[in-house]
Amino acid sequence: MAFTPCAFHGAKYTGGANTFFLRLVRGQESRGGKIQVCADCATLALDYLSQRAVKVSEGDRFLEYTDPVACGNDGSDVGAGYWTLYGNAYPRGMAESQWYMRVCNTCADAVAEDLHLDDVQARP
Repeated sequence: MAFTPCAFHGAKYTGGANTFFLRLVRGQESRGGKIQVCADCATLALDYLSQRAVKVSEGDRFLEYTDPVACGNDGSDVGAGYWTLYGNAYPRGMAESQWYMRVCNTCADAVAEDLHLDDVQARP
């Protein structure tokens, strides 16, 4: 049984934690932080990132990528004052990976909700 509950679904779980550092940043504003989740929710988080974000690295290897110009959530133009999602994933039994995504102002709350970023700040 895990010592802390899964940050995504809130219940305790068997097996070790999968750790993610997910932060949505715009200027001095920041949402998110360290998140520990169960294996099933880690798969959900990795699927979410792989469908929306750009993978920057995997293990010791940095990947070639094009800087995104569209919102990773809805594909719209990010416009001025957009948010950037920075993510480090440490899933158990897999190589660590780093992720990057631009997010328009309209989608920032939805992305934060999908990844439970505001829940992290509410914790002591």
